[in-house]
Amino acid sequence: MFGGRRKKKDTADALYRGISRKGDPSKGTPADMVTKARDVLGSTKAVAERLGVSERTVQRWAAGEGKPRFGNARKLKDFVRNSPEMRRAQLSGLREARIRNQGSRVKARGEMGVTAAGKKYRRMREIETELSPEAMGEVMERWLQGDDAGALEALNEALGDEYVGGFELADALEGLEFLR
Repeated sequence: MFGGRRKKKDTADALYRGISRKGDPSKGTPADMVTKARDVLGSTKAVAERLGVSERTVQRWAAGEGKPRFGNARKLKDFVRNSPEMRRAQLSGLREARIRNQGSRVKARGEMGVTAAGKKYRRMREIETELSPEAMGEVMERWLQGDDAGALEALNEALGDEYVGGFELADALEGLEFLR
C-alpha cells in the first residue's frame, strides 16, 4: 500500500462509516466524547481510570470547563475511536449478525487495482461485489478489535478471492459501503 497519513486516515474513516453506518465518534468535542465513553463504560470514574486521569478532570471536560492537554486529547480520541467497547457500541447487534450470517455486498470508490509482475496498476474506479459471511466475519472481527489496518487487509484478501486475484484497495478510498 502507499499514500500518506491523510490518505490512510481517509481510508480508515471510510471503513468505519461503511461498517458502523455511523460517523466517527472521535470527531466531536471533548465533552461529546466523554459523554459517549461514559455511556459505554457506565461512569465518569471508569472513563478516568481508562484514560489514566482523575475523575475530576474528566468531569471538567464533560462540563466544557476545560479541554484536555494534547496527550490526554489523543488518549481520549484513540479510546473513543478504536477501543473494542466503543466500536461494539457503534454497531447495532442486528447489523453485525446480518453481516456475519449473510456476508455483504461491498461497494468501494477510490484508487484501487491489481498488482502484477511487481507493478501496481491502480486508478480511480468503483467496484461492487458480494463477499461471503466468512470473509465479512474476518473483516468485522478485526474492525471490532480496533485494527483498521487488519480489517483493510482482510477486505483486500476477500476482494482478491471474490473479485479478481491480486486486487487491492489503496490508501485513498473515497467511499466504502457494506450494502447489507
